[in-house]
Amino acid sequence: MKSTSTNMLSNCNSLTAAASIDQTGPPKNFATRLWTATLHASMREKMKRVGISLAMGLLAAILGAGFANAQVVAVTNEQFPMGGALPGGDTLKTGCETETAQETIIDTAGTYTFLFWNVNGSVQWSQTATFCTGATNGFATAWYVLNGDGNCTPPNCSVRTFGFDLKDNVALPVADGTPIGLVSPNLQPNGTPAWTSPSVYVLTGEGESITAKSSLAVPPFAAQPFRYWQTVPYPQTTPPTLPTPIGVVFQAAANATSWVVAFYGPDPCQTLRNELASCLAGDGEGGKLNCAPIGKALAVCEQEHREPQ
Repeated sequence: MKSTSTNMLSNCNSLTAAASIDQTGPPKNFATRLWTATLHASMREKMKRVGISLAMGLLAAILGAGFANAQVVAVTNEQFPMGGALPGGDTLKTGCETETAQETIIDTAGTYTFLFWNVNGSVQWSQTATFCTGATNGFATAWYVLNGDGNCTPPNCSVRTFGFDLKDNVALPVADGTPIGLVSPNLQPNGTPAWTSPSVYVLTGEGESITAKSSLAVPPFAAQPFRYWQTVPYPQTTPPTLPTPIGVVFQAAANATSWVVAFYGPDPCQTLRNELASCLAGDGEGGKLNCAPIGKALAVCEQEHREPQ
């Protein structure tokens, strides 16, 4: 403030002000001019400090909000079907990451074999998966199964079915029901049923057609629509297990001992379906002439996610 007042006095030392000061007293408006100039300088300094404080506060708020709202992808290894952490896994805080899951994990219970990745509701069968942080927290779970012999003596062999909710990343507990809706012909060679509800097992003394339920709810989560069947492990077996044909019916061969998963979750191609429908209706820019690329993208999506063509 001292330097400001001095500058103000210096600024008043014009030829006119000097002539006035040489008189018996200061000019009538001198005090007012000096006070006003000093006040303006003081106000400017205070406003400057307030502005800096506000800017720093705003920056701190932005940085704080950024840290508070930072999204992560939880990367974990889990025991199939009922969960339970296995060694490994971490948390990806920012950006994208490509990670290769171990083919096997040895834990106290034995050796676990890799089955699949579930990355934010999308199955990836390769051991290598890529995932990125997004607008919301995400997950990338490598699911493993405990190795067993899988042997049986006909006609007492069976197929074990599982229901898996992709959206909520959880398998259906046995106590909460079965993904099976119908079995046909549902008849063993000795005349007994191959399956009775709500069992998750289907005896395979004869070949059986196993139809999945159209939707499945894994408590406490909401019901999700059926996506497809797949025998596991796939494709890590030797020779590799083939992709299960598209459709709600799984064909179990006589004396099969498969583990087969019925996957449930939102339609991953729904956005493209909506865009194509809008385009064909003439709602999009350019009308129907621009629909071909959307149709091709939808076909690729359906093939990737085994949707009925």
